[in-house]
Amino acid sequence: MKRETYAPTCGTCDPAAGGVQQNPDAGPRASSVFGQKEIHCEVCSLGPCTITDEKTRGTCGANADLVVARNILRAAAMDAADHGARVGRSMLALKQAADNEISLPVAGSKPVSAMATEFGFPIKEQSLETLAGQVADTLFEDMNRVVSTPHKVIDAAASPERRLTWFNRDLLPVGLPHEVFEALHQPTVGTQDEWRMTVDRLMRLGIAFSVDALMGGSIARDALYDKPKKIVAKANLSALDGGAVNIAIHDVSPELLDCLVQAARSEEFRKSAEQVGATGIRLYGVCPSDLSLENENCGLIPLCNVSGSEVALSTGALDLWLADSRLVLPGIMNVADCHKTVVATVGEKEGMAGAEHFGGNDTSVEMDDLAGMIVSRAIESFAGRRDVRRDEELNEVVATLGISLDALDAHYGCLERVASALINGQIKGVVILAGCTNTSGADEKTLLNAVDLLLENDILVFASGCAAMPLVKSGRCSKKALDRCGDKLQMFLKGELPPVWHFGECVDNANALHVFREIAKYAGNAMKDLPFAYLSPEWSGDKGVVVPLAYRMSGFDSYHCASDPISGSEAVRQFVCEGARELVGSSMKWDSDPQAVAEMIIADFAQVRSDRCWR
Repeated sequence: MKRETYAPTCGTCDPAAGGVQQNPDAGPRASSVFGQKEIHCEVCSLGPCTITDEKTRGTCGANADLVVARNILRAAAMDAADHGARVGRSMLALKQAADNEISLPVAGSKPVSAMATEFGFPIKEQSLETLAGQVADTLFEDMNRVVSTPHKVIDAAASPERRLTWFNRDLLPVGLPHEVFEALHQPTVGTQDEWRMTVDRLMRLGIAFSVDALMGGSIARDALYDKPKKIVAKANLSALDGGAVNIAIHDVSPELLDCLVQAARSEEFRKSAEQVGATGIRLYGVCPSDLSLENENCGLIPLCNVSGSEVALSTGALDLWLADSRLVLPGIMNVADCHKTVVATVGEKEGMAGAEHFGGNDTSVEMDDLAGMIVSRAIESFAGRRDVRRDEELNEVVATLGISLDALDAHYGCLERVASALINGQIKGVVILAGCTNTSGADEKTLLNAVDLLLENDILVFASGCAAMPLVKSGRCSKKALDRCGDKLQMFLKGELPPVWHFGECVDNANALHVFREIAKYAGNAMKDLPFAYLSPEWSGDKGVVVPLAYRMSGFDSYHCASDPISGSEAVRQFVCEGARELVGSSMKWDSDPQAVAEMIIADFAQVRSDRCWR
C-alpha cells in the first residue's frame, strides 16, 4: 500500500524530482540480512555469502543455522549498546547531580531512599545527595562488571522465580557492556560455530539489557526526576500552537533538557519571544525523548514518534528541531529545508549533515548557556519564517500519561484490585505493546487493528515507546475510548482510567514490568504462568529484537506481525518458538495478519486461564 505523501514545496522532497520517497513494495527488513529464506552473511570479506537450499554453506563452512543465529545476535547487540549508552547518560547525570557538579537537582527523594535500602545502605542521617551518589555508583558497578559477582539490581528488582530460573540455566549476565562485547565477538568469522551456544549468548544479552538498561535506567531516572505522575494532556500534532515558538526535542541529555525547560519558562526568553510576535515558547518531545519531565507539568508535550518526524515537520509549525544521539532519521533534513525549520544537534559525537551544531567539544560552555543559545536560535527562526504557512491540527487529542506503579497504587490503593479483576475475569489478560512502527506498509494500522480486537475481548493494554504514539493520537489513551472495550473491562475501569495505559518511552518498559510483577505477586503466580504477553506488531529497527527478547527472558511470550527474523533456520526457529519455553518459560510467535495475532493472544490467554481454573 502506497502511503500518502506531503505535497512538497521544493525538489528535495518531491519523488518526481528524485527526492525522498517510500518504496511501496519494500517489506520490513527487505534486505534479508536478518534471516529470510535466502540468508545472507557479510561477516567477512570471503563473502558475502548467500545460503540457499542448493548452497547450504558459506565459504567458511557456516550453515543457515549459524548465520541466522549470528545475525540476530548482532542486531540485538547493536540496540543493547544504543539503549545502554543512553541509560549511561542518566546514570552519569544522577552521579553528577549528587556531587553537585551540574545544575540538575536530585528530585526523587523517595525512590532514592527506597533503592538505597534495597541495596543495603544505611539511610539514617545521610543526605539525599549522599544516598543518590551511592545508588548511582551501584548502578555503574553493576552495569560495568567484568567478572561474575553478585548483581545488586537483579537482587533488588527481579522476582525470585526469575532469579532462580536464570541461575539454574546459567544465564546470569556479567554486565551489559561485557555482554555486548561478547555478543559482537562471537559472530566474527571462525569464533563460534555452534548456533545453540550463540542463542545462549543472545538470551544472556537479553537479561543484561533487561536488568542494566531497563531496570537500571528506570532507577536512575526516578531518582533524578521522581516517579512519573499521572496527568491528562494534549498530545500529538493537535498540541502544536501555531502562534508560539515551537521547539521539538529529540533525545538530549537530562541536564540539557532540564535547562531547556527552565530557559523556555524564563522571563527573559518569554519577553524575547513576545518581541518577535510569538505568544510564548513551547517544547515538544519526539520519542525517544526524556518524557519524564512531561509528568512534572514542565511543558514537554508528546508530539510524535520517529516515523512521524517528517509529518510533524511538514506542518510548518516547528521553528527548531533539536536532536542528539539516536533514532534521528536523515530524511528529516529534506522536509526541514522545505519549511525553513532549523535542525540543531548537540553533543560531542553527534551531528547531521546540514544541521547547525551547538556545543561540540567546547566543554567550557555551561549547560544553561547552551540551552539559552538554542532557545535564542529558535526565537530567531520564528522571526525569519513569517512567510511559512503554519498548519495546526484541528482534531484535538488528549491522553492520560504518566502511568506507573506509584500512580496505580495511588488510584487503587494497591494492585490487589487489578489482580482480583484478572482472576475473576473482568480483565482476561494484560498485553504490553512496545517497539517500533513500520512505514513499509499500512503504517500503524496493523497495530491499531490488533489492539482494538484485544480491547473488545476484555484484554487490558499497556503501551510504551514509538508504538504507543499511534494509540495516543488515535485517542485510545483517553477515557473516551472506553466504548472500544468489552463489557467486563469497561466494568473494571469504571470510566476512571483509559483502556490503554501509557507508561512512557521505550526505556520506560521497566515501569510496566514493575506493575506486571506486582500483579503477579497479588495473583500468587509467576509472571510466566499468567495471561501476560508482549506485542510488537510493526517492529522495524534493531530494537525490535532486543526489547521483546528482554520480555521473553522475563517469562512473556512475544507476538509480531512484521517479518520473521529467523525463518531461514528451522533449528533456530524451532528453539525460539518452542524449545526456549522449557528454559525460560516463553516463546516468540508471528503472523502477518494483525487479527490473527490478536486471536492467537486471546486463545493463548484462554488456555492460561483454563490452566489456572479461572473464569
